Amino acid sequence: MVGALATVAFHEGMAFAERVATQHPGSLVSAAKALAPWRRAITPALGGIVAGVFLWLAQRAANGSKQADYLEAIAVGDGRQDVRGTLLRSLSSLCTIGSGGSIGREGAMVQLAAATGSWIGRIGRFDGDDLRLLLACGAAAGFASAYDAALSGAIFIAEVIYGTLAIRRLGPLMVASVVAEVTVHQALGYAPVYTIPPLHVASLWELPLFLLMGLTLGGLAPLFMFTLDGARRLVARLPLGLPMKLALGGLVVGAVSIGWPEVWGNGYSVVNDVLQHPWPLALVAAVLIAKIVATAATSGSGAVGGVFTPTIFVGALLGLLAGSAAHALWPGSSLPAVYAVIGMGAFLAATTHAPLMSFLIVFEMTLEYQLVPALMLSCLAAYHVSRAIRPQSIYHAALHRGTAIEEDPYAAPLTRTSRHE
Repeated sequence: MVGALATVAFHEGMAFAERVATQHPGSLVSAAKALAPWRRAITPALGGIVAGVFLWLAQRAANGSKQADYLEAIAVGDGRQDVRGTLLRSLSSLCTIGSGGSIGREGAMVQLAAATGSWIGRIGRFDGDDLRLLLACGAAAGFASAYDAALSGAIFIAEVIYGTLAIRRLGPLMVASVVAEVTVHQALGYAPVYTIPPLHVASLWELPLFLLMGLTLGGLAPLFMFTLDGARRLVARLPLGLPMKLALGGLVVGAVSIGWPEVWGNGYSVVNDVLQHPWPLALVAAVLIAKIVATAATSGSGAVGGVFTPTIFVGALLGLLAGSAAHALWPGSSLPAVYAVIGMGAFLAATTHAPLMSFLIVFEMTLEYQLVPALMLSCLAAYHVSRAIRPQSIYHAALHRGTAIEEDPYAAPLTRTSRHE
């Protein structure tokens, strides 16, 4: 419950930050389109400066040492999260996202919710594996709250971080996810983040096409991850302070948004729009490339936030392009929107190396049983191809910092064994 309320507080804070930065209600994409081109160009840069100041203060509060994020603290840390540092990092994320940064707000939401689990555990004098488990429960609660997907929230932590579905850990994670989703979705009335129309696969003869799409997206996912890594390495070599690095990332986003305002924010409104209405293929391709550039610039600058939702964005548009090609060659095939939805799951599986979570989150969002065979095929194909090209997932750096961890997500648990096991 506390983790869910933390995500609600962040959500409301983000809405306030957006109003301050843009003076326009509604989605960030709508706000960007309403702004003059010069304001569209500089707003993310100005937000980056303020975000960088908060991030610098968070580093000062930690006495120069880097605070472990929740992934690292669960996998190889002691389960502790600093209160002041987490709040300052959350404020930094609000400034980046509210001013149009191309990064997911959910990463900061999950970080904040995870920290509540750690804080409660420390108040209750938990330590060791039990404190890490409470931190993980907070993260699962944040994920479930952010995406309105209780089962996926638990599986995300179990599959990506722990690397096991052992009931000792999965049980508490599922309880935390369900309670968080009920708190947000029922008591506060938040709607699902994606509005997906009723979809179905036109023919089982299309399964080879979905398999082919999964193989293709699995091959493209490492390129996407290499792009993000390259941007981080490039910015790290620049002799600039944190505020200027984040401002530079925001300036790139602003410059790109002059031509394609769709790159602002995490991309919810764009994905919802392409699922509901046909887009010209040239526009889809242009926005896709622009979004990758903007996300690499924002993430590479060191901004606080996640790339989970931008990954869904990229998968949806890649799937839409694949579906449009299939529909042109075979007019009786499924709608391109079907390929877009399945592309979301396949690209997630390819980048996170978590095919079960990727399949489940798309299924929870659609509840369309007819999509299950195609979704499973695409997710597994994308996962295996991506892992063959690049054994490390998009979370590799956080999970492997400071220790050697088994890379197989279906291998033994990644954390140290506690005395209770």
